[in-house]
Amino acid sequence: MVRTRTGAPVRPIAHLSLVDRVTDELHRAILNGDIRPGAAVSIVELCEQFDVSHIPVREALRRLESEGLVSLRPGRSALVASLSPEDLSGIYRLRKLIEGDLTLRAMQNLSEERLEAAQVALDEYADVEREPASLAAAHHAFHSALLDDVTGGADRRVLEILWHSADRYLHLLMDNLDKAPETTEARIDEHRALLDLARAGKAQELRDAWVAHLESSETALMAALERSPENQAAQA
Repeated sequence: MVRTRTGAPVRPIAHLSLVDRVTDELHRAILNGDIRPGAAVSIVELCEQFDVSHIPVREALRRLESEGLVSLRPGRSALVASLSPEDLSGIYRLRKLIEGDLTLRAMQNLSEERLEAAQVALDEYADVEREPASLAAAHHAFHSALLDDVTGGADRRVLEILWHSADRYLHLLMDNLDKAPETTEARIDEHRALLDLARAGKAQELRDAWVAHLESSETALMAALERSPENQAAQA
């Protein structure tokens, strides 16, 4: 720990970068299922794997706990959050409230530049490989293109948590989703309809369609969760 001329304590940049790297790697492992939902992870073992002290590992786990991905346990372990219908429903309930409000505010002064950025993102979303990471990135780019101008710092922080949480379900349930060509095309058409409403300046219609789009995503993921092997085993 060092002090600035104002006397304020700050941590060394190298330490912060190390925490960021450990956080990113743990986030990736949880997101893609290398560390399975419900698994207990040992802080000691993570320190050995990353070849670091317990300090950056604990800080990384605290960050992931703030996103609802893990729960720190007494002692030297953490528990990866399980997938559940209740959690998934809560994620989308909040997304509908926040994104619905942001959509109405965005329509008050939506620029041609924003509409063009949304079109570029939509084209990429339509053509991107249907694998979780690429799909999520293109999907968020479309949503962000329309909402960024009215997304404040607090909105952004909350949305990032909700989007990351929804992405986890997408990554882990991808094999159980309905991937029929007509289903994929219907998802793309939903986004085309959103952009058409934005171009037409139909604020309330866009808000309603946006919420319906999120409800459609929730329904698809909920069905995939029910079809997942873990859920089937739990019900057996």
